[in-house]
Amino acid sequence: MKTIQIIAFCIILTACRNENRENSLLTNQKTQISTMPIKEIKEIKEHIELQKRVNTEEEGFENPYSMTSKDLELASTVIFEGLKNNGFKKTTEEDFLKRIKLIFGIENKKSSNYKIHSTNMYISLYGNQNLPYEDLIKNEFYNSIDTRNYYLMLKNHIIIELEYLEDIIKISKDNTYKIIVKPNLVHRNKYLFNSDKASLAWLLNNDKPFLIALLEKYGYDKDPKINKMVLDSIYKEYTQTGPVRGQYIATLFFIKDSYNQLQIREGLLRYVEETTSSTDNRLLYALSAFMDSLYSEDRDHIYNEDPSKKFTELEKAKIIAYFTNIEIPLIEKYKQDQVIWNNATSTFYYLAQEQPQMVELIKKNNYFGLPKLKIMIDETLKQIEVYNEHYHESNP
Repeated sequence: MKTIQIIAFCIILTACRNENRENSLLTNQKTQISTMPIKEIKEIKEHIELQKRVNTEEEGFENPYSMTSKDLELASTVIFEGLKNNGFKKTTEEDFLKRIKLIFGIENKKSSNYKIHSTNMYISLYGNQNLPYEDLIKNEFYNSIDTRNYYLMLKNHIIIELEYLEDIIKISKDNTYKIIVKPNLVHRNKYLFNSDKASLAWLLNNDKPFLIALLEKYGYDKDPKINKMVLDSIYKEYTQTGPVRGQYIATLFFIKDSYNQLQIREGLLRYVEETTSSTDNRLLYALSAFMDSLYSEDRDHIYNEDPSKKFTELEKAKIIAYFTNIEIPLIEKYKQDQVIWNNATSTFYYLAQEQPQMVELIKKNNYFGLPKLKIMIDETLKQIEVYNEHYHESNP
């Protein structure tokens, strides 16, 4: 997964340049009459001063200030005000909970796939999932550039990063103020919680790092446009050094989560199923090559983690089952086209003969609940049996 992260970083770096250019056009800078309580304005002023003593790489203090959940709360208040002035509409509690379940897999303030911290005010989505949970909690409100944390704010129903207050609000002596909200924050929230199609288009052009994080870190594979952007970008980067390297893309499909549990991103498999055609089978063939890697030693050290050692035998069987479920129908549909469809038989056809224990595990686990898989596997096993009979008759 580290290799993918390096490639993703290159994509992110390019996208960040575009993002910085777009975000130089800061929104909502018009001076406003205060709609926030005076008490809140005073708190913001106080914390602006406190935040001037936050240690940075450039400057340290004898009595440094460390940001807390209060700073996050105040930032959320300011940002929410700015978002509303840019067309954002707050969702109902019910819709907000549905959206964070759909997008982030969070239900009842819990995630079974990655580390989060839930309170009555916010849910922290930790960016550095490889760190111990104690360290994530300790550095929860550290610089967002380093932590790469996002925060779901449960009162205002928005997603934010922790920003310095002086960067997002300018307060005059008469308590009028200017709120400065970057376009990427506006479009993230309008897409995620208002289902705004124009905002998704903006994000695809200007904020690819965020969309990559949605898929790579949080497993959001429900949007075909995001799937296409991420898969096309990473596949292109990998295959620049050789077509075979495209198989690494499978590590986006079949992952070990923060708790070392197998996660299969069915939305990505569905995307491959729906976009593979008579003239384009790149992703399907890349995944097929990965299936072979599950049972062969990584002698060329082309993976960061050898797939044959990374997954248990049961996990390998499940991966094969899910891939077979889309591969066999696609081969049957397009195998007559010999221009690019040179694999007339499925990956399962070969692996079933070499790895009989894999077949038994699939059967034992009731075909992992895939309703059409039993018929496909039975038919393939019959083909193998017929072939073997003919071979032995021809080679007594």
